Amino acid sequence: MAGRRTNVTGQSNGQDTSVSSKGGNGNPPGSSAPQRGRFSRASSSASNLSNGFDPRLIFSQIAALQCFHYVILGLIFQCNHVLFGSSITVDRIFTAKFLDIWSMPGWIDNGAVLVSSVTW
Repeated sequence: MAGRRTNVTGQSNGQDTSVSSKGGNGNPPGSSAPQRGRFSRASSSASNLSNGFDPRLIFSQIAALQCFHYVILGLIFQCNHVLFGSSITVDRIFTAKFLDIWSMPGWIDNGAVLVSSVTW
């Protein structure tokens, strides 16, 4: 039973999908192309890229956004040090100890975190 492959728009591309017209590995009979299994790494990465899924790109984007967030947060804390005289410590960036909503320095740090989160 021979069938035709169709792309997303429903148009036929003329490729026959029947097993009888191809070799057992998906290559035309008599071709000297290297044999690749159904789940080979090359075909799976090519299909992932055609689907828009690229894990390296996604991981790189997540890492870049986190780096930009912490750089901007650090710059805002530098401005807070100049304007309000608050201390600059790593604890201010990575812990919630200074995010007290019942004190003025807490509101300054809360504002810095909010501004850095909406910047990107």
